[in-house]
Amino acid sequence: MGFEEEWQDLVPGTDRISGIGVAVGGLDGDVWTAGHDLLFPACSISKHVAAFGTLRLVADATLDLDTDVNAYLSAWQLPGTGTTVRQLLAHTAGLTKNWFPGYAAGQPVPSLQQILRGEPPANTPRVRRELPPGTEFRYSGSHYAVLEQLLTDVTSTPFDKLMATLVLEPVGMAESSYDQHFPNRHRDRAARGHCGGTPVHGGWHTQPEMAGAGLWSTPADLVRLELEICRAAAGESALLPQDLAAQMLTPQVPGGFGLGTELGDGRFGHTGQNTGYRCFSFAWPVSGTAVAVMMNVEDCRDTMLALIELADRNYG
Repeated sequence: MGFEEEWQDLVPGTDRISGIGVAVGGLDGDVWTAGHDLLFPACSISKHVAAFGTLRLVADATLDLDTDVNAYLSAWQLPGTGTTVRQLLAHTAGLTKNWFPGYAAGQPVPSLQQILRGEPPANTPRVRRELPPGTEFRYSGSHYAVLEQLLTDVTSTPFDKLMATLVLEPVGMAESSYDQHFPNRHRDRAARGHCGGTPVHGGWHTQPEMAGAGLWSTPADLVRLELEICRAAAGESALLPQDLAAQMLTPQVPGGFGLGTELGDGRFGHTGQNTGYRCFSFAWPVSGTAVAVMMNVEDCRDTMLALIELADRNYG
């Protein structure tokens, strides 16, 4: 018995989780899928994917990891100096502690600059430095809101199109997009979120904070990215140099967080939670295996942890 045979035993009945997608893949290229054939928000795994794209810009010398972010920002500036791209990726810039709940159907949606400034209709505080940069780990979507603005400014390209070019298309993530209209174009497959047993109004929230929480994807597509990172770490990827993959998978602070990557127990990847959804995507380099699970229920933390533990036992 392995993960493919046992995962269903850990998932409550369909009255609890009406939509779940599962994928397992290996470096041989085969990807096994189960559950519902749905599109899901990738939640904070969006950060992991955005980090891969950012490192591709570092590889071609468009960005430097240790340069002050204000050298790249033009439409908006982060007050103060000394904050680097590396610190944004690693959540060590000490910025405002924000979790982005998104915007329900019918609500006005702010621009990224309104979010950064904390101006209406933004529903989160303005982004500012609250701790000296580089002093401690503070997980916050604010870091990736700044990163999104930085990448847009540097490349003069809308963020969703930039990530499609840098990551989604070359990795083969054909069913993934940061475009917030994407689920509306695929309403027959877009998973409707649930929280506390109640459906999310309108099905899902819009996430203008795309780098931090705005990707829509499938478990199979997320597995493809994790396996590409495995190849890069082994020096076998045409997309990311081995030295940058190594930095992505190296703890930047005590506690095991790399560059846009959760680390620990012989695995790397990311977990995620948006309004109405939970998910995870991890790879185990020793076995060359990746697993992703996406659920359209927010309050299912115990189920997610049990599935991660099952994958650990099988592939760690």
